[in-house]
Amino acid sequence: MTEQAHETKSPAILEGIRVVDLTTGSFNYAGRLLAGLGAEVIKIESTEGDPLRHWGPFRDDKKDIETGGRHLHLDAGKRSIGIDLDSLEGQTLAKNIIGNCDVVLESFEPGYLETAGLSFESLTSSHTDLIMVSMSHFGQSGPYKDYHGSEIVDVAIGGYLRLTGEPDREPVKPYDDLVIQHTALHAATAAVVGIMHRDNTGEGDWFDVAAIDAALFLIGGPTQSYFFNGKVAQRNGNRLLFTEPQYLYPSTIRPCLDGYVHAHGNNRNQDLLAVLMPDIGLEPLFDTPMGNADKIDELMDLWLSTRDKFEVVRLAQELRLPFTEVLTPEEILRDPHLEERGFLVNLEHPLEPNLLQPGHAALMSETPWINRRAPLIGEHTDEILQTLLGIDEEERAELRDKGVIE
Repeated sequence: MTEQAHETKSPAILEGIRVVDLTTGSFNYAGRLLAGLGAEVIKIESTEGDPLRHWGPFRDDKKDIETGGRHLHLDAGKRSIGIDLDSLEGQTLAKNIIGNCDVVLESFEPGYLETAGLSFESLTSSHTDLIMVSMSHFGQSGPYKDYHGSEIVDVAIGGYLRLTGEPDREPVKPYDDLVIQHTALHAATAAVVGIMHRDNTGEGDWFDVAAIDAALFLIGGPTQSYFFNGKVAQRNGNRLLFTEPQYLYPSTIRPCLDGYVHAHGNNRNQDLLAVLMPDIGLEPLFDTPMGNADKIDELMDLWLSTRDKFEVVRLAQELRLPFTEVLTPEEILRDPHLEERGFLVNLEHPLEPNLLQPGHAALMSETPWINRRAPLIGEHTDEILQTLLGIDEEERAELRDKGVIE
């Protein structure tokens, strides 16, 4: 499927759906996905901007809340209106905007929306088919629901953290907000399911999406292993979690002359590794590969240390050994596969006109993925208040003077 195959006149899948995005941080990923699928996503953020805007990276390390890399990616395709939700007038504006929308995404601490008059019960008293998706670290119920959370808390309590790192060291947190963004993926899925349910029944729905649930849902297997057999999965560094001596090896990350490769054996023909790396003494170790993992690493490292990663991968794959290069950011930006698929795009932000960033989450044969840049703070405030609520310029100026809107 080529990029040309996606040049279509069909409307985007969620065209005509309007979403209010009240999320912060990496929970913004949910709205990013819905915007890409064609929904109109209205980001209601603080008059000072979503805290996400303060996250780097920044060009030349010069902080600018309009051009942080995380904001430019996770808010792409959205429209921004700045509203002070701690004021009664701001809460009324938000409620009236939501009254003109199909879906609400939110990631406030449980209970906050109730104090702001924006709870699901309050909103659906006059908007019975509203779909709300609430994201939080611990969910809207349960003994932990009022606890503060973070990515490292989520992976710790969700069971993911104890599986990552070297076996004789403390657990290592996975990079970035993996679980929070996975939670947001669950939330985007819930929103689409809610739309389908509404279209079939005329009813709204409230989805409670918890990050610790998403973490457990993501790993699955180790928890089931304990449930079925009483076995506790152990950290195994860069190696497969299976530690029995007879299991296939290698499947690990090893250094080479100019970086790293993922080295993986052929489970149908273990001896192929010795064909790739001849005369270094591998053959006697293959009766119990995982049991000899340290020695196999030692021998492989000698062979790999004199070869660059692209040469290693080419030679390995010619033998049907599934080796892979570990690419650097520079190599990713010029990767021919991503280039042919049109994955990296320039969304021509007015303050970052030459920035490449991720484009589509999926290529579809009949409908387009929508790529638009991230908004400036309050860039669409006037337009949204005028078109959705009929608030004229004079009243908007008064609201600005009071600090209710940006």
